[in-house]
Amino acid sequence: MSIPDPVVAPAGKVVGVDLGLNRPAVTSNKQFLGERRWKEQERRIFRLKRKLQAKGTKSAKRHLRKLSGKLLRQRKDHDHVLSKRIVAHTPAGSTMVVENLTHIRSRARMKKKTESQRRLHSWSFAQFHAFLTYKAQEKGIRVVKVDPRHTSQTCSRCGHQARKNRRSQSLFLCRECGYCLNADLNASHNIREKYLSSLASLGISLVGGSSSSGLSSQPLVGEGQAPGLSRGGLDTRPHTL
Repeated sequence: MSIPDPVVAPAGKVVGVDLGLNRPAVTSNKQFLGERRWKEQERRIFRLKRKLQAKGTKSAKRHLRKLSGKLLRQRKDHDHVLSKRIVAHTPAGSTMVVENLTHIRSRARMKKKTESQRRLHSWSFAQFHAFLTYKAQEKGIRVVKVDPRHTSQTCSRCGHQARKNRRSQSLFLCRECGYCLNADLNASHNIREKYLSSLASLGISLVGGSSSSGLSSQPLVGEGQAPGLSRGGLDTRPHTL
């Protein structure tokens, strides 16, 4: 179906979106989107497929073909739901910045034959990006891609980059300035700032955007920590909708 593009005035707002396997999507406007149960649903199908493959009977093979179709439909539904939620939490006329995940499978360093590697190789990010793009277009939102390298290792406050800044899957704690927040939220800020920096290098400015040529040097309201605050006193629980 083809529909005309809506006439929406540019809002000058830029929203960064960090995509992941554990947390499906986190936006720079503090939206934690996706369902944790999605991962368990895929695990359940994978365990059942492994049992049927080991059985090897004709009925098991018929069941495997049905499961393959079910998994594809399930992933398609998840991608539709996630892209719809991201667009719903983004103001009309904004620019949405996502990671360019092309060749991510060859760039990622993971141990072989692990669950993370299996999920990475089955990640339908191209399908998700297609859904996100046309849903955003209906709302007058522009979708652009940036290089995702080092966005999870860089402090969105001071710009210090180190692999050990990310203490765990969910915790980011800068070794330079002590800034602390959710690791995926920190990455979404860096994704946003990468795009703004590229505009600044071309002499382009956006209303409400950053005019800096690098990562933001100012902490966001309500986030981070003062240097010296103990890790045990931090609230690192993920936000939920």
